[in-house]
Amino acid sequence: MKCIDAISTAFKRSTSNESVLWSGKFIHDIPCFPIKPLLPVVIGACTGPLGGLCRIQLHDDEPSQQDIIDSSLVAGISNWDNPPDEADGISLSLYDRKDGTVGRHGDPIADVYAVVVRQNNTILAVADGCSWGHKPRLAARCAVRGSMEYLTQKLFNGESMVCDTQQIIRNMLRSFDSAQKMIVENNGTTTTLCVAVVCELAEPKGENGWGLCVVSVGDSPCFVWQSKARQVIEVTSAAHEGQNRDMRDSGGCLGANVGDDPDLDNLTCSFALLAKGDIVFVTSDGISDNFDPVTLLEPTTPAHSASPHVSLPVLSPDQRQAALLANLTRVIQGIRSQFENEPICAWEVKEAIVKHVIDVTNNQRGCMETSLKNVDNPELSTLERRAKELEFKEKLKTMGGKLDHATLAVYEVCCCHNNRRAR
Repeated sequence: MKCIDAISTAFKRSTSNESVLWSGKFIHDIPCFPIKPLLPVVIGACTGPLGGLCRIQLHDDEPSQQDIIDSSLVAGISNWDNPPDEADGISLSLYDRKDGTVGRHGDPIADVYAVVVRQNNTILAVADGCSWGHKPRLAARCAVRGSMEYLTQKLFNGESMVCDTQQIIRNMLRSFDSAQKMIVENNGTTTTLCVAVVCELAEPKGENGWGLCVVSVGDSPCFVWQSKARQVIEVTSAAHEGQNRDMRDSGGCLGANVGDDPDLDNLTCSFALLAKGDIVFVTSDGISDNFDPVTLLEPTTPAHSASPHVSLPVLSPDQRQAALLANLTRVIQGIRSQFENEPICAWEVKEAIVKHVIDVTNNQRGCMETSLKNVDNPELSTLERRAKELEFKEKLKTMGGKLDHATLAVYEVCCCHNNRRAR
């Protein structure tokens, strides 16, 4: 098994956003900022779907409350159904419903999220099992659990000597080794994984008193809503810098990709400075791809086109990334005007993003549900069925959005709100 901590190919360090963001594959690509001691008391935690990291079994679609509120500890926590006001998470399926059933195509959801909020630090994790089925879901659950258990043991064991951001990144990289080992031991397949740790800096950098350490492999990105600038940045952008997104290829994964080894091609370490009120959110590509201008078939001026009749905008990778972030920014800005006194909070970001991805996939989902019934009509002749299939395929080409499993974990930095979540 490859040692993730020893990968030696570095990305170019990013110095965008006025030096609030750094990325690379080396630990030393990340700035070494001293941090305040990591306090161990848990404020709240949540995981999902269907018990999330608490359920390392292959077939288990009917979780009981005992699975998420149990006397036994999972990653040092007994109650994983206790989200605090400053954090939340959700997984849902954007796929069409199966005819005559309550299920959807693509079931079970193969994504997993987990969030743990402590007194002055927070861990968020999202894994997206590659492809459909129980084994990709198992891989995702093992990835999140393996990394969470390692970080809990190393950062909060009472003897932790972690005192700077590079040491956090080092432990995060090693937690990916733990995730990989758990996937292989439990015969999971492959999954992406993105883990983010928010910590309090010992020496604030101006208004930025917090740091965000991120390690990711695959296409599950991490974003930050910068509350003062009222804009979204992607912390993990170096994982695809200068490349067009390929929605058929995650770019990397944990699990048994080649033998028992993972694919670490786009393994990335990232760091961002955070201010009070900023909102960190980690997503699966079922969320992020539904903000992509190409996926949404947005009318955009092409960067260059071989023909004036090209139906889709041809964008450079940078243009495409800028448009994706602009779409995310627009949706979050729409929650509340900048002239209103009340700041935007974590659960509002979650609700706005989920509403967007449902809305932009509604037409495609409805078309799938109605058209498949027509194509499957037993009274149709072979020629009639083929004609309807072609009509159906042409109709889908005109519809934006991407049907997928969609997962989001979100946290507001240094939240000072008083029970603002709608109960």
